[in-house]
Amino acid sequence: MSRVTILVLLAGCGVLLASGCDRAPAPPTPAPPAQVPAPSPRLVDTPTLELSADARSGTSADGTYTVKWEVVGGAIPDAEPFAIAFAVTRKDGKPVADDAEVLVDAEMPHHGHGMNFTPVVRRQGGDTFVGEGLLFHMPGRWILAIDVGEDGIRERTQWIVDVE
Repeated sequence: MSRVTILVLLAGCGVLLASGCDRAPAPPTPAPPAQVPAPSPRLVDTPTLELSADARSGTSADGTYTVKWEVVGGAIPDAEPFAIAFAVTRKDGKPVADDAEVLVDAEMPHHGHGMNFTPVVRRQGGDTFVGEGLLFHMPGRWILAIDVGEDGIRERTQWIVDVE
């Protein structure tokens, strides 16, 4: 902004103030949150979930965890919220800590964006979990990630998921 513009603006404010306009400026409108949990189908709470033989499996980056997952209902719906069931086991045989932080996320690396919603993870019992509110809003290659954090250390397990 040039000096002339600033002076004109200040002069304009002086005229407004002199005419009795002493209201404070309106507060700025807050920006909407970047991600909001998505509505999703609610699952019946069960003590443990049984994953099918077709569940996809992977090992976390440092080899601490094996994670198996599958879509609840069998297939990823077209641009609709869905849920995944998954089990996390430790390679050393210990159970996953009760206070472990478990997160689910997905992104489209070729498009430079992720999902429009933040999934919610619920522990079902033992080492089984449900991630609700996933939404692959467009076809293409997605990277699905499940992060497990214990004792301040987080490890990621990820898979390529092609959506047609």
